[in-house]
Amino acid sequence: MPYVFDLDRLKALGAATAPAFAAADPYPHAVFADFLKADAARELTERFPRPEDRMVWDRFGAHGLEVKMGSSDEAAFPEPLRRAIHDLNSGPFLRFLETVSGIESLLPDPHLVGGGIHLSRPGDHLGIHADFNWHEGLKAHRRLNLLIYLSPHWEPGYGGELELWDTTGTRRVRTVEPLFNRAVLFATRSDTFHGHPNLWAAPDGVYRRSIALYYYTVERPADETRPAHGTLYKGYNV
Repeated sequence: MPYVFDLDRLKALGAATAPAFAAADPYPHAVFADFLKADAARELTERFPRPEDRMVWDRFGAHGLEVKMGSSDEAAFPEPLRRAIHDLNSGPFLRFLETVSGIESLLPDPHLVGGGIHLSRPGDHLGIHADFNWHEGLKAHRRLNLLIYLSPHWEPGYGGELELWDTTGTRRVRTVEPLFNRAVLFATRSDTFHGHPNLWAAPDGVYRRSIALYYYTVERPADETRPAHGTLYKGYNV
């Protein structure tokens, strides 16, 4: 069965994107349009679980910090979604990530800690934050975040834009609209602040949907190493 991505395209895209990824402001990142094969993206959207579906949703309700739904319960995912996540944790995909990022010996997270699938309803949001930096189960450092958006009906005014802030967590540098089949890859450090504080404001039944996957290494550069910590929210870190 073919991958949900075009492997030949990814190989070319990896080498072409690496210089811009390394030089990106405010920290290494890249934004990719039409990331998955079109038919795969459509199928994932059609099969993406809804809030009322019978599955294990985690519901986050810390207003001003994080209000959303998510699930890392792979066993409950529809088969196309489960297969897509396996593809995005596969060896060929890891090699693409290594080429883009320059980070060697990447590891996937089969446990999907903090990741998997995310869904925002009207009023949901995610405050500006830097992510947890250590996976206790893998005994590994978190190095990359990959977000793939699966909301085909997004329009300006719906909110939910991803914001990338400077490394002090005090200034927004870039805004990325969650366009359908757009992917965002960025470095994960203790100072890579990001979030979507702009409330999701789409009509009822239109959700902000994404796949969120994180990648790790056993070691990391000394200048990036910090004691293990959880999520650091803007305003609580500086």
